[in-house]
Amino acid sequence: MRTLDIIARASRSIRQAKARTLLTSLAIGVGAFTITLALAAGAGGRQYAQDIISANTNTRELRVTQKQNFDASKPQKYAGENTQVFGNGLSFKQLSQRDLDAIAKLPQVASVAPIYSLNVQYATRAGQDKYHAQVIAFDGNITQEYLAGGAATKPASTVISEGYREALGFTSNQAAIGQSINLVVKQAGANSPQPVTKTFAIKVSGVYKSSSLSFTNSSSIQVTGDLAKEIYTYNQQGTPSYGLFMGAYVFADSSDVTDQVKQSISSKGFEVQTAKDLMSTIFQFINVLQGILLGFGVLAVLTSVFGIINTQYISVLERTQQIGLMKALGMRRRDVGRLFKFEAAWIGFLGGAIGAGVAIAAGTFANPLITKALALGTGTNLLIFEPLSVVAIIVGLMLVSVGAGILPARKAAKLDPIEALRTE
Repeated sequence: MRTLDIIARASRSIRQAKARTLLTSLAIGVGAFTITLALAAGAGGRQYAQDIISANTNTRELRVTQKQNFDASKPQKYAGENTQVFGNGLSFKQLSQRDLDAIAKLPQVASVAPIYSLNVQYATRAGQDKYHAQVIAFDGNITQEYLAGGAATKPASTVISEGYREALGFTSNQAAIGQSINLVVKQAGANSPQPVTKTFAIKVSGVYKSSSLSFTNSSSIQVTGDLAKEIYTYNQQGTPSYGLFMGAYVFADSSDVTDQVKQSISSKGFEVQTAKDLMSTIFQFINVLQGILLGFGVLAVLTSVFGIINTQYISVLERTQQIGLMKALGMRRRDVGRLFKFEAAWIGFLGGAIGAGVAIAAGTFANPLITKALALGTGTNLLIFEPLSVVAIIVGLMLVSVGAGILPARKAAKLDPIEALRTE
């Protein structure tokens, strides 16, 4: 008997028991629904993480810090003046200028930029209130959406968030461009009863919109590297912290040699992270969560296997005479077995298609709601349905269903035609 004829016959058979077939398929559909959503969440999470890393790093960039020991359960050995000790006993080793110079001399290192800790008392402008200022160095590698103006390229220029634009009293984003704001910095090393401060007047070159993909998503004032160095020098000169940095950004000659540069820096005893390392760390966390969801889906599928076996056994018992008649008319044992296996495959296909279809529909509806609730930004989807994954799920469930139908199929194939025809 031809395979296509057997498939068509199997389709007619399951249509004759619509209610039973539908209920069994829905049991499989629960597993298909869970697995489809788990894979979509994993794909969406990885894509979102990749977008974040891509928007905030350069493939040539490496972040370098000292190797840390955060064990506060016992006293730590004195590690030199480049160690900052906190009140709870934790210590943080910082990079010195000597460390930066040593890294800069390594082969295939293009440049080294220290990460400045900028302590600004407040930001203000003429006729406006004072505001606590989160000031960081402008990083051209970070993707930002400018509402007005552009990047900070001139020596005394800055990029501010929309929040600071509103707080400092500018009537519009465009109105802030070219206007001055003041950063007041205290000289920490001054031995004077009165605080010694300096006002840095800087012009706004751009106003950016907070982005869910940017590490500078919160309100900040971004200044050029030269100005950041000047503020840091004024604030820290004369203190034990002067000349020490929380970390540094190292740029390799090209993205092709990033791993070699990482090995060279690591061999000097530093902690090094590349964009690839950040991504793999986030991916590992996402994979764990995805694995948990997949486990629930697989459990639902395994439970439905018993339903398929039960459904097929009942079908064999109900159609004993029919099986005997088919054998009496010349249908081979192998074809009888294939008939019931194809019926199981149809059940798996229906369950997979229903579950995956409902998951795609639910995910498509939920994506904008999730994006809005988590403020992920326009165009960001945390559920990404990949066609190949959906097809693989359906095919996989069909194979599982065929495996569950093997025992009932063997029972049907072994029926004696004469005894089967005698059955009432």
